[in-house]
Amino acid sequence: MNNYTAITIRPAEKRDAADLAIIDNMSSAGLSFEFWLHAVRKGEAENPLVFARQRFADSNSIFGWSNAFVAENDTEILGAITAYEMPGPDEESEEMKRLFPGFIPIFELFANATHDWFIDSIGVFPEARGRKIADRLLDTALAKGRNRGYPVSSLVVEGDNRPAIRLYEKNGFYRTCSLPKTGNGEQGEWWLMKAEL
Repeated sequence: MNNYTAITIRPAEKRDAADLAIIDNMSSAGLSFEFWLHAVRKGEAENPLVFARQRFADSNSIFGWSNAFVAENDTEILGAITAYEMPGPDEESEEMKRLFPGFIPIFELFANATHDWFIDSIGVFPEARGRKIADRLLDTALAKGRNRGYPVSSLVVEGDNRPAIRLYEKNGFYRTCSLPKTGNGEQGEWWLMKAEL
């Protein structure tokens, strides 16, 4: 398990949905869980984690398993990345901005990435960090965007997440704009970063 070459990067499968949901929540600094919990409060779901698993298991969901890669060893998933063409603003994003003030700056930055190859979420479970897994996941996702002919890749990251920013800068990403975090007295900024593919 400690051998870098023993880790495989592969396209995600439907059975990976639960791990993808956990990693998405890690990379969103917990904002995803707020959305899932809201579905329970509205009576659309019984449990927020079950709801998340169902969303990531949906083959038609842009942020689901069909647009993800996972890193695994022989026994478990260690990390994942989700990437796709960023769609334009829609009714769901407007509703989320209305219901969750913390999402407002993120969706405003998303609007500046429309039609880019978008790195939605990338994460590695804590026990597997320090083994260049995030580097390999990002390489794989960027190669997919390049192969599909996208000229630019974009992502949104917390401005104080120095390890992630170093990884992105190493891969040619640069900050194009930023917005302060909102809601619950949060401090800091969200950054939009872009890279030519």
